[in-house]
Amino acid sequence: MAGRKPKSSELKDSLNLDSFDPKDEKIEQLEKQLSWYKSFFDLATDAVFIVQPESWSVLDANEYAATLLGIPRNDILGTTLPQFRRIFKLLKKSSSPIVLSELSFETNSSEELMVEVSARFVEYEGQKLIQAIARDVSEQHALTDKLVQADKLVLLDQLSAGVAHEIRNPLAAVNLNLQVLKRKIKEDAPEYNYISTALQGVDRISRIVEVTLNFSRPAMPEITDVNLNTLLRASLDLTASALKRKEITVDLKLDDALPLVAADAKQMQQVFINLITNAADAIKTKGMISISSYPEAPQRQNEGEYACVSITDNGIGITPEDLPKIFNPFFTRKAEGTGLGLPITQRILHQHSGIVDVESKVGEGTTFYIKLPVTHEKIQ
Repeated sequence: MAGRKPKSSELKDSLNLDSFDPKDEKIEQLEKQLSWYKSFFDLATDAVFIVQPESWSVLDANEYAATLLGIPRNDILGTTLPQFRRIFKLLKKSSSPIVLSELSFETNSSEELMVEVSARFVEYEGQKLIQAIARDVSEQHALTDKLVQADKLVLLDQLSAGVAHEIRNPLAAVNLNLQVLKRKIKEDAPEYNYISTALQGVDRISRIVEVTLNFSRPAMPEITDVNLNTLLRASLDLTASALKRKEITVDLKLDDALPLVAADAKQMQQVFINLITNAADAIKTKGMISISSYPEAPQRQNEGEYACVSITDNGIGITPEDLPKIFNPFFTRKAEGTGLGLPITQRILHQHSGIVDVESKVGEGTTFYIKLPVTHEKIQ
């Protein structure tokens, strides 16, 4: 019949709607999108690991992770990497969403590989996993070896004004007391106490000058049993002028039973001066630096005890973008900075089989954690 409207069933047959499913197009688009994002993961220029806490099993890894470890990608999946236990603990206690640390891996050729790891938690189907981005810092360590002496000279220049200030006060005391003693000195006189005061001043000058001069001289590492508490107190003395330029309070909590460590005392003092100076620089005008020392028991079998130091400031903090870069030589946000202090700090600790971890939050502050293997002796 002319002008008859086709029935819905006829229209459906003519368009073949039974074979058309709009869901298929959405699935195809979703698959393309997932493939697009997966290519970013697989082709990333840094190694990427997805690790399951507790089991420390690698659930996924990209191609560069396989290249870095010298292991076929399929062999990495399911591999247990207990090194991430420390990353997990750091993330759990950190208020920052991202932490930066350093791990040691053994490659397929049995070589030790040092990598810098930037890690965070990611949620997947109700499970909290570790996403870690790692990069090889072996060449960086080799470079910072050559910069250690240069950094000593830079630090010496920075400390010179403080040393001069420290020398000025004892010299004034020596001068005043020597004048009094010149006129009134008698061994049995009450004024004899001035001698003690003068000697204390001379001794203080001697110690400051000796430490400063030794600090600037190149020398082979001299490994001895070192009391980290003593080095921390001495480092605070040397950085006193930098702290006094601002309203900075130092909260010192040192464990008297802290075990000794096998270390070069001068190099470790260089580490502490770097970190204390950085903490002071991060505080604009007024703030607090908290310094603690404490022992840490072994976390797993065949692992020894550590002596630990934490240095915390409530300064400006480090942005998540800058955090992975702070151990790069010459990277700095300071107008007069060299960008050498933290790379050399990291290298010195690596030479001592130590560990440096850092956590930071913009506007709240930064904490550096130092861990060094202990000797069998205890501090008396």
